[in-house]
Amino acid sequence: MIGLSDSRTTIVAIASATSPSLRGIVRIAGDDAIEILSRFAFLPLLDRSRPGHVAIQMQLGLPLGLVDASAFLWPTSKAYAGCPSVEIHTLGSIPILESVVRAAIEAGARPAGPGEFTMRAFLAGRLDLTQAEAVLGVIDATNRNQLDAALTQLAGNVSAPLRQTRDELLNLLADVEAGLDFVEEDISFIDDATLLRGLKSAFDGVKSIASKMKTRRRSESFHWVVLRGLPNAGKSSLLNAIANQNVAIVSDQAGTTRDVVWKEVVIDGYPLRVADTAGIELSDDEVMRQSQVAAREIQDAASIVVRCVEAAKIDSLDGIADDSVATVIRVATKSDRIDESTKVKLQHEGWLLTSAITGEGITELGKVFAETLSTLPDAGDTGVPGTAARCQDSVARASESLNRAITLVHLNAGQELIASEIRQTLSAIGEITGEIYTDDILDRVFSRFCIGK
Repeated sequence: MIGLSDSRTTIVAIASATSPSLRGIVRIAGDDAIEILSRFAFLPLLDRSRPGHVAIQMQLGLPLGLVDASAFLWPTSKAYAGCPSVEIHTLGSIPILESVVRAAIEAGARPAGPGEFTMRAFLAGRLDLTQAEAVLGVIDATNRNQLDAALTQLAGNVSAPLRQTRDELLNLLADVEAGLDFVEEDISFIDDATLLRGLKSAFDGVKSIASKMKTRRRSESFHWVVLRGLPNAGKSSLLNAIANQNVAIVSDQAGTTRDVVWKEVVIDGYPLRVADTAGIELSDDEVMRQSQVAAREIQDAASIVVRCVEAAKIDSLDGIADDSVATVIRVATKSDRIDESTKVKLQHEGWLLTSAITGEGITELGKVFAETLSTLPDAGDTGVPGTAARCQDSVARASESLNRAITLVHLNAGQELIASEIRQTLSAIGEITGEIYTDDILDRVFSRFCIGK
């Protein structure tokens, strides 16, 4: 990580994906950003007091020569990084982008470190630390829910309630410490009832944040979809059809699957782990017993359970109780073995018909997965798990300090002790949002970024 003392030098990096594309971006940020650009590019006359967009030609040396580009200029500290900045938009050829970076370095810039542009935005006060981590969440998002959650955090859904709690505590602390200044005159600026209400309100606010972060720490980048059913119900064939490859062994012999077999797939932007499990049956065999335990454990972790029953045997006892906490989808497998009238009857009863042989229902099943996941509670509020991991200890200390402060008020203890607990709470909240930080904290946050962000 670049030291804070080096935070004013002009830096450069490729800001777009490092893979061939129609357009690529090189970002330059620092007090000399526009001057450095002018040393290797022909700039038209422009007003350097406000942002602008100009067409430029860059001299990139042999064999490239002059290369056309567009330059977006932010000449003031109102740019994203909190300092004058330039974005060069040109062809997304990696050799060209690397040549632009090399030309900027030769003109006086230095290569940016991981996350250094966003770190400068944080140091300039344009983002707090939770919002900076949300930028990483936007970059790393693999589906719409993760993107929405990161954008919500970027908009301040973590920092805004914490700032409100912090402001309330600062007002309480001011009143308590004012009373301490006049303790000999027996003057009080806040009564115990008002102080207690304020502390309990702050405690509830911190507790709410702690609950959300606990959920975020549990969140994963994929959803489990578990196939359950009697032996030989067509689960393995269904997994192979969903994955579009042979993942599980398929046999007419019942009990072929013993271990949990799964495959990662992406359906409608949702990353899934679709798991085939041992058929449900009672057995004294120790291996089969362990298979049933493993199947039940993976079912308990699932977002969706696919209840697989052979279409020709729907009317028989299928041995599966719909007791899962997950959403259960009823699927009639091997639909190629029943006639059309039976298909109509089963569809009317709410069964989704599938066939690994003909492909019937496989696409429709994927759509049902996506529709189900889009309606899960809090699907868009999983947040950025990295924030939850970093802040877990700080949130816990804030809660503990507030709890002690409330207890001290009930015990009618000295307000010096109460003020001390409030200050400790403010310190813990400051660590979360970044009002209080160390180089180690910044290194832990921004080293996870890619260069150019």
